[in-house]
Amino acid sequence: MICRSILYRRILVRSSRIRLYSTDVAKTKPPQITTIRINLDDLKKNISDDSTLSKNDEFEKKVDNDKNLLPPSLRQVRKIMDVHKNHVVLTQMGSFYELYFEHATQYAPKLNISLTSKKYSSGNVPFAGFPLSQLNRHLKLLVNQLGYSVTIVDQFQNNTPIDNDPNKFYRKVSRIVTPGTFIDEAFENFRENSYLLNIEFPSNCMNSLADPDTKVGLCWCDISTGEIFVQEVPLKDLISAITRIKPKEIILNNELFKYNIENGEWYPELVELKKYFVKFQTLPAQYHTVDTFSNLFFSGNNDHMRRQLDHKMRSFTQKEIASLRNILEYVQDHLPDCSINFQLPERQSTTCIMQIDSRTNSALELHSTIMNNGIRGSLLSTIRRTVTPSGTRLLSKWLSAPSLDIEEIKERQTLVGLFKRNSSFNNTLINQLKEINDLSRILQKFNFGKGTAIDLIQISKSLKTTSEISRMMITRLPKLKKKEKVLLQKLIDQLAFDTSLIDNILESINEDKLVSQQKSSDTSEGIESQDIEKNMPQDESNREILDTIIPPGYSPLLQQYHDEYFSNLESKDSFESSCSKYLIDTFGIRKAVLKQRQNSTYALLVNGSPTSLGKLDSWLYENNDFKNAKFHILQKSNQTRWLVHSGLTDRASKIELSLLKIKKEEENILNSFKIQLLERCHEIRIINSALAYIDILSSFAKLSEEKNLTCPKVDNSLELEIIKGRHLMVEDGITNKYLQRFVSNDCIMNQGDIWVITGPNMGGKSTFLRQNAIIVILAQIGSYVPCESAHIGLVDKIFSRVGSADDLYNELSTFMVEMIETSFILHGATNRSLAILDEIGRGTSGKEGISIAYAAMNFMAEQNQCRTLFATHFGEELNNLIQRRPGTILSKKVKFFQSKMIEIDRVKFYYDYRMVPGICTKSDAIKVARSAGFPESVLEEAERILAAG
Repeated sequence: MICRSILYRRILVRSSRIRLYSTDVAKTKPPQITTIRINLDDLKKNISDDSTLSKNDEFEKKVDNDKNLLPPSLRQVRKIMDVHKNHVVLTQMGSFYELYFEHATQYAPKLNISLTSKKYSSGNVPFAGFPLSQLNRHLKLLVNQLGYSVTIVDQFQNNTPIDNDPNKFYRKVSRIVTPGTFIDEAFENFRENSYLLNIEFPSNCMNSLADPDTKVGLCWCDISTGEIFVQEVPLKDLISAITRIKPKEIILNNELFKYNIENGEWYPELVELKKYFVKFQTLPAQYHTVDTFSNLFFSGNNDHMRRQLDHKMRSFTQKEIASLRNILEYVQDHLPDCSINFQLPERQSTTCIMQIDSRTNSALELHSTIMNNGIRGSLLSTIRRTVTPSGTRLLSKWLSAPSLDIEEIKERQTLVGLFKRNSSFNNTLINQLKEINDLSRILQKFNFGKGTAIDLIQISKSLKTTSEISRMMITRLPKLKKKEKVLLQKLIDQLAFDTSLIDNILESINEDKLVSQQKSSDTSEGIESQDIEKNMPQDESNREILDTIIPPGYSPLLQQYHDEYFSNLESKDSFESSCSKYLIDTFGIRKAVLKQRQNSTYALLVNGSPTSLGKLDSWLYENNDFKNAKFHILQKSNQTRWLVHSGLTDRASKIELSLLKIKKEEENILNSFKIQLLERCHEIRIINSALAYIDILSSFAKLSEEKNLTCPKVDNSLELEIIKGRHLMVEDGITNKYLQRFVSNDCIMNQGDIWVITGPNMGGKSTFLRQNAIIVILAQIGSYVPCESAHIGLVDKIFSRVGSADDLYNELSTFMVEMIETSFILHGATNRSLAILDEIGRGTSGKEGISIAYAAMNFMAEQNQCRTLFATHFGEELNNLIQRRPGTILSKKVKFFQSKMIEIDRVKFYYDYRMVPGICTKSDAIKVARSAGFPESVLEEAERILAAG
């Protein structure tokens, strides 16, 4: 095998722009830095005859030829590396994960761990390793930052009574970690979903020209929460769907590899795939039905859930089922030893949610800012007042996919209004929601065998708090209007849960001891390894010395083990006392105490003077005997002796065995609690969804109070009437930074209306465009909106053509990017859509740019008939064109508005951000240049040229 690091160097010599992919192989570089794709297997064939092999290459050839000279463990590692080609293979060896052969050479420097070697008859084998506890840290680097797939080979123990049995341990692949299956990180990320997405294209569709109406199947899941969804979308809406889902990883059929679809050659919009971690997966030769994977949805003989799954399957399209099957195959293949418990798959309909493409999502800064791609300053961060992890994740989903269901929007508004009017009730509700933990992820932890007793306490307390929330809501019912009462009762029904199980858990687990153990564990992890000696328990009358978290009376068996423990403890104390008394009385030593040494063995630590210890030594070396057994010296110093005696060690071993039995039984009890909760996972997931819903709507009420928001009217009309609208993020920024008030503006439009917005640079045109789109999005997720009043006719799609930037990576100029984005709007907008365009045609010559802008506006007025906000510096020219063509649709639908710059003198000025009817004829570029620090001589020359016409 050719070392991949060497392979890269040779590739880079032959091509300056390469994208490295292979069958069933993840990207080896971050997705943003990719270009041309090359199949790794083909490259190996092409350069296999290269004569410039390194010493490492020669060694690998030797190892391949002499595999039988390696020990069995390394032969297995070599075999796994050959099967999982181009994955990083981490093999557990005792308490370490280790890299071998070329993987050690290649990845040790990247992980900043020491590279060394082991000598075998076949030669020196490079290897490197790190402790098991550091796995998550190294996975983050390998998977998230470097873009590798990681195969983890874990060590398991065979049940054998022979201590030195060479087959005592065996190793096997326990999981393959990719961004979409990185459950360790997903459990730590409370605010985001970690979606794995499969896209199912029709067979052979890429052998002909792309049809935008081609149906594509989607399935995406979050393994850490158990959520799984399917959807069928037309090809033209695929990128909008991917933007909405925000997957960590995308799986494509390996047959698509040869088509280079992310280069946009088959369908231009698919260039957006370059932003994501894409993996080409070879599908199994044997066809598997979804029913084959029923174990991923529920365990045991759950006939009711099986019937529900069958019912769901009958409502899905063939492409949705195929995509679902692919993703289940992938999950089962990558997590073979993990018990997955997916919720029943849900189907999402494109007709129920607003379509927002990736450009619009970015331009409106819904989830991150344009400037630094950070969360702070985005719409999500500005409106987020949620206090539960599931509520925060759901809010992010709503922003990506606002609702088109009028009734659902009105229900949300009703509850927001209810919470807002009852601020004291809402504040109490928010405080209770703060005590809710991430229920869905805790359930998945239990499935993966990762949950702890603390997780049991957290989920039980959360469900207990849920009952309190339900009771508090019940007390409000009599005072509510009919519609409010119906909606609140619906939520109360969803929160219903029999508390007998959680009461049992909370009563059975000693939380104080659990917290104490956790603190002790955290403290000990921070202390470097020392020779720590522990005293054996001494006071048999104080049973609190036993550090257990479940009371002995919980079960007869646990009580039996506790009684056995204290009986053994009493026997040990009695014998230890006899030993100590004998040694003190006979030899005059100061004291003798039984202690546990660092190697976990027990011995008697004797302290005394050199004289007394000398007498003890003489007796020990003669024919010592105490209660029919002898003392033996383990270690000695001037003032101490470590002694062993079978009577003491046997009793100490019995105590340890009793303690292990107690711990094992406690573990069994905790596991039984987890199983009982998992059996009710369907109920708990319903509760979790209801709590997330309540969390968002109560947060909207809080936001409305803070930001002076108003309830919009949302209906099926085609109107857009916003009175004194504001831009929330900009308003936040200027209020916090400059203590200024935001200048509000109206926007009143009907079907097909086009507002042409003119004004000076920095005059607020782009802000005005964006704020109206954001108000529409907020209205359709059920939030109140930043304006005096609003009437929103339902918007099915929002399009944007905002900002200017080239795309050198795809060899696209600024103007080409501008034209592509405009083309998407012209092809995709409907009479229910809202389009915001900040300049069309500016990236080319003046006359050509104006002609394109005019033609695009005319097409949108005649064909798309969508509501359009169009910002431009060509206002006067466009108006002249429209005036020369009386009777056209544009003469009826276009309205011109402007913002102004108020000039105080030649240097001083300020912006008037109010939009008023008219056309701005000056961009005031020279004043902006002066503010930017241009040399005065340059500015004077510019003014002379401008004045000369």
